[in-house]
Amino acid sequence: MSTGLEKLRTDTQLQNHWIRRLIAAVIDALIAGIVSWIFTLILSLPFWIAGIPWGWGVTSSLIWGVIWFLYASLTESSMGWTIGKQVVNLKVRTVEGRISTLDVALIRNISKAFWPLYLLDVIVGLATLGEPTQKYTDRIAGTIVISVTPTTATSVTTTPSFTPIP
Repeated sequence: MSTGLEKLRTDTQLQNHWIRRLIAAVIDALIAGIVSWIFTLILSLPFWIAGIPWGWGVTSSLIWGVIWFLYASLTESSMGWTIGKQVVNLKVRTVEGRISTLDVALIRNISKAFWPLYLLDVIVGLATLGEPTQKYTDRIAGTIVISVTPTTATSVTTTPSFTPIP
């Protein structure tokens, strides 16, 4: 049996899967980053007015991580995807095929609270034996990210019937 890193070198479907997950993560991180920037700005305003030094970088990073973690957990447990995942046609499901509950989503997204942990989560998931599409916390939570093919809506043209009223 080979690891995800070994399969990643030659399996184009696996490469496509992880590229789409990366794009989704960047989109979601940007959404969380914008929200956290606004939140940090509001929190820091009283300190700026009072002339008290404010730890903008550290605080902003912590708030960003917490917001990304909560955003991903709440959206995945309620809809089965985040905005980033929806853009690239991915969904999160339990290994049984259901939308995860909040406690399961909190477990699978805990590494998003601090981005170096998220990177480590992905690397460990790929470097160990198991399903190569799972990061490590996906294995712990019993979840998997799946690809969904968007359905195209077909246009049906109907002629309305008109029945005169006697």
